[in-house]
Amino acid sequence: MNAIEVKNLRKYYSKGTVKAVDDISFAVPQGARFGFLGPNGAGKTTTIRCIMGFLHLNEGEIYIQEEKITPVYDVKYRNNIGYLPGELGLYKSMNAMDLFQHFMKLYDMEIDWDYVKELADRLELNLERKMGELSKGNKQKVGVISALMGKFNLLIMDEPTSGLDPLMQREFYEIVKERQEQSKCTVFLSSHVLPEVENFCDSVAIIRQGKLIEVSSVQDLKDKSLKEIELDFTSNKALKKFQTLLNTEYPTAKVKYSLGAHLLFTAPPKETRELLSVISDKKWNGEYIRDFTIKHSSLENIFMQYYKGGEKR
Repeated sequence: MNAIEVKNLRKYYSKGTVKAVDDISFAVPQGARFGFLGPNGAGKTTTIRCIMGFLHLNEGEIYIQEEKITPVYDVKYRNNIGYLPGELGLYKSMNAMDLFQHFMKLYDMEIDWDYVKELADRLELNLERKMGELSKGNKQKVGVISALMGKFNLLIMDEPTSGLDPLMQREFYEIVKERQEQSKCTVFLSSHVLPEVENFCDSVAIIRQGKLIEVSSVQDLKDKSLKEIELDFTSNKALKKFQTLLNTEYPTAKVKYSLGAHLLFTAPPKETRELLSVISDKKWNGEYIRDFTIKHSSLENIFMQYYKGGEKR
């Protein structure tokens, strides 16, 4: 069962001249931790606002819990979603407790006030201060708590750690991880903090200029990404001999730097497997190569490969 399914979504602005989202399709399985990645202006927020029913669709369909929604008009399904928008509109004269009570009445939901206070303590938020007195980071904490305080089976969060310092970013992910493990809710979030997304999410979608360029599990992305291979040779002569082999038989391998008897290069998975056989051969290992390491790309490096290389699925 999918918690979210987006089919052939198109959303245009300026009478169709600006394609904010251009024919994207993806599914988020129930219980997944799904990251939606892309730079500013890629179409992340527009997609999320379409899923939440705040925008009319030019084309396409959206399903929540396998029920087709009618954006803008059919808003009841929002009551089952813990939502954190990218831009918070908070009443300046209210404090956090007043605001949460307002949301409780607006969405007709039950709130565990002990849990709210626990979240406030962990995020170091004063619930009595008015919104107009809070910093950007503390306002973001209010938004985080408002998205988590109900018994929602789906959490949708647009840049949830924006404005939070590194310690609070880490605490946020710990809180959401605990919540997801306890309730088996689905988490769909956009983010620029790629190392934390890598540690938290099991699947991601990458969007660029309104188009999806990849939808995959984090592990599959790593498995098919470039590998970084570092070699220590017995001599500079041995290094040059190996570089000649790379240039003639493995043109997709790219040298990042070569210094003395030390070489660092990247290679696609297939070539990495072949090179590992070469490196492990007695003719090379020991006589020419003193030591070697193979590193998997981080999600951040993979992300940059897609954006620099222009890959498209």
